Amino acid sequence: MVFIEWWHVTRLCGVLLIVAILGLSFWSVRKQRWFVRIPVQLASGSALCAFILLFSVVSSLPGNTYSPPVYSPNKKMAVRIIEYNASGLGGADDTVELFTAYGFKSNVVFWGEFGSVEAQNIRWKSDSELEVAYKGTTHRCTSTRRVVVRCIGQQQDIR
Repeated sequence: MVFIEWWHVTRLCGVLLIVAILGLSFWSVRKQRWFVRIPVQLASGSALCAFILLFSVVSSLPGNTYSPPVYSPNKKMAVRIIEYNASGLGGADDTVELFTAYGFKSNVVFWGEFGSVEAQNIRWKSDSELEVAYKGTTHRCTSTRRVVVRCIGQQQDIR
């Protein structure tokens, strides 16, 4: 099964589009007079440098950690936990993402606080029934057209 993180694909396409537009504007004025060519090329070059700098800063921010997939009994679907931790920048949560259509389609079926769900607490009852045991609070627990999702709260250990 192929696991496609579509946000990576859209980010890459966006980067390529911006670089292509800036490169095209730089190239399109190459035969213009200097008072048109120089400002456009300086603006395009500056924008490209600023974009590359901004993209490198955004890409280095802390982000997602992925668990190993938990496959359905017939191996046609899988779920995976995505832990998002911004490390002091705000926001930390867990989501459980269901992958269908050989990984080309995904749905978030659980969303809760950080550290609330672990891979060993996700169980497939059948090919159409998924059980997610969690600790803490849940923000969303939804079923899909093909899979019924049951979220079960557990007691937290107080030590």
